[in-house]
Amino acid sequence: MRCAGVVVAGASGPPDAAVYARATTTDTESAAEIEDVSPDGTARPLTEGALLGSFRAVDAARSWTGGDGHDLMPYHPYTNTSARPVVPGAVTRYDIEIFPTFATIAEGPSLRVTLSTADVPHLLPDLAQIGRRVGGVYSVQRGGGAASALEVPLQPST
Repeated sequence: MRCAGVVVAGASGPPDAAVYARATTTDTESAAEIEDVSPDGTARPLTEGALLGSFRAVDAARSWTGGDGHDLMPYHPYTNTSARPVVPGAVTRYDIEIFPTFATIAEGPSLRVTLSTADVPHLLPDLAQIGRRVGGVYSVQRGGGAASALEVPLQPST
């Protein structure tokens, strides 16, 4: 994503990473980090978030959406009743809640999203979670009706 003198405004809503992926396991962990990358390649971390695939359920009534109807801050209940296993091989949507941020992005830089499969020590898995994820392969979808995307609320620069 190229930015031209814009402000990423956490006050108007945090970013959301809508990741469509296939997994070979019955659970996943996805961590998303957003960085501001300058034209010389220097990267500055902006924010991050993570999601366990089995807790991907979203409560739409408690979530924030942008003016275009897209998710900005998905609300995940994180309860035993909302938990459901990942179906191996099925394309599944994961809305990764990313911490709100406020940053000025100068003209020319890009935003970089890095997806990883762990966020240690922040989200250290227990033995049961490790057993449901060990050896897993994730395939992130990038096109068609299941294109992964980053939704970032932007305001014009002043």
